[in-house]
Amino acid sequence: MLIVDDNRDGADALGLLVEALGNQVHVTYGGIQALDVASAFQPDLMLIDLVMPDIDGCDLTSQLRRLPAFKQTRIVAITGLKDQKHKVLAMKAGCDLVLTKPAALDDIKAVLASVDPASSANPRPRKASKERLSPSLENRLPIDEARKIRSDRKSKALTQTESEAAICDGIIRFQEEYLGWRSDQVKIHFIKDMLVVRIRSVLTLAERQLGKTASPEKGRDLIKQTHNQLLELARPMLESINYEAVGVKVRSMHHDISTVTGEEVIVFSLEEVPRFEFDR
Repeated sequence: MLIVDDNRDGADALGLLVEALGNQVHVTYGGIQALDVASAFQPDLMLIDLVMPDIDGCDLTSQLRRLPAFKQTRIVAITGLKDQKHKVLAMKAGCDLVLTKPAALDDIKAVLASVDPASSANPRPRKASKERLSPSLENRLPIDEARKIRSDRKSKALTQTESEAAICDGIIRFQEEYLGWRSDQVKIHFIKDMLVVRIRSVLTLAERQLGKTASPEKGRDLIKQTHNQLLELARPMLESINYEAVGVKVRSMHHDISTVTGEEVIVFSLEEVPRFEFDR
């Protein structure tokens, strides 16, 4: 599920609710960023605010509907606007339904129940996506070795497999040296000019307990804030890892973490589509 709303408090609160109902959720705070995040995660459902400063919800929905992957994805507008005019505009733009803020719990549950991932019309093979995730950890490629391979080649480029292995190695080393813990379940894949890094089971036992406190909203919010702050501090290191492996600079970085599954996701938007050495 993808939630798009420039009101951070509202977006996070809705995200926590949808997550608590057993869904994997990604939250983004603007329409421009939502286009990248949606392309990276291919959600089964998008809950989109109509009034946003960069791209309004109707324009965002129209742009998404023009992309083959989202022609039949369920898109629901959630808005504080109560007039019929905006509802009509949202439906014309391609929304399947319009809910008024604050949306009732029963309405949210009904929307979630209407989505069947197994019958999603998104033209992407889920199993195939998993197969092309990063190579096994036995094939990790240290950055020093990746740099040497690049310098020895006429193309000055790595293959996509080598780039993924180098980033995988860099992320694991980053966890060990900067964060003091390690997850071997790191998955990497490229989507045009984006790099998606998935790190599984990154929550500590203390964080998991915090997420189940008497005030789970505050606990989960604190977990997300802490991880966001750590990654922002480490952003130059992460961008350096990417540049060493891919040879393309990072334009922007989006981070999210599920306090239910423990999966942490970082999406790097690159300044251009990487050019890889031919995979032999």
